[in-house]
Amino acid sequence: MNGKIKLFTDSAADLPQHYRDKYDIDVVPLSVIFGTEEFKDQVTLSHDEFWRKLINSEELPATNQVNPHEFAEAFEPYVNDGYTILYVGLSSSLSGTLQSATIAKELLNTERIHIFDSKSASIGETLFLIKAGEMLEAGYSLSEIWKVLEKDREESFAYFILDSLTHLVKGGRLTKTQGLLGSMLSIKPILRITPEGTIEAEEKVRSTKRALQTIVAKAQGRNVDFSKKRVAIVHTYGAETVPELMELVQQELGPKEIVQGLIGPTIGTHAGPGGIALFF
Repeated sequence: MNGKIKLFTDSAADLPQHYRDKYDIDVVPLSVIFGTEEFKDQVTLSHDEFWRKLINSEELPATNQVNPHEFAEAFEPYVNDGYTILYVGLSSSLSGTLQSATIAKELLNTERIHIFDSKSASIGETLFLIKAGEMLEAGYSLSEIWKVLEKDREESFAYFILDSLTHLVKGGRLTKTQGLLGSMLSIKPILRITPEGTIEAEEKVRSTKRALQTIVAKAQGRNVDFSKKRVAIVHTYGAETVPELMELVQQELGPKEIVQGLIGPTIGTHAGPGGIALFF
């Protein structure tokens, strides 16, 4: 047996409840700020409440990373109980949250906390967690799991389409120039998460239909045998193209499984409504 290993992530992972329960994964929440009010993602602010607030809010919300003490508080009982912790976190290029987890490890003065930078976000983090959960169940050691996650990270990708780039620009995840490209005419910008874990505008197309076809074609261009692989489709509130993308992915990629999810408060703050993404 592989000793006691406990999986952790942050609320940016948009981890569906089913997997949270199945692999007993603890989620440390980031904060979402509307004006003077601060909420803990999915603790004091549900998905539904968040999207309702966002749509009715005059000003755009902001997010706050998890602080080191919150991580230390979450990790400590497990460390004291003899567990080894594997935390799969939001890309360190997008948030200081991963750095906070590293500081928490130093505060607790232990070698039993292992911090994996997903170099991704949202359901991209979830895909690593599912893999880790499956391998734990099958009795693999932490070092074996770590090697597989590293290999998966090298091959991973994410392409997404947003209704508006306003939220990403305001949150500092895209430059104003990149943001302008999207607001011109009826251009649909296709964005991607780079291997370094940053977000960049990949190309611009004229319609949503074309955008969906393009992100699936980009996945095809990766020369991966998807029949043995899992992909994920995630969307924000108001995205009506989920069935269309599901069908395209089934037809063109034929993956072993499609994981589906709804984007929650942390990532939703930066993506805004009407967004959809394909992760592998």
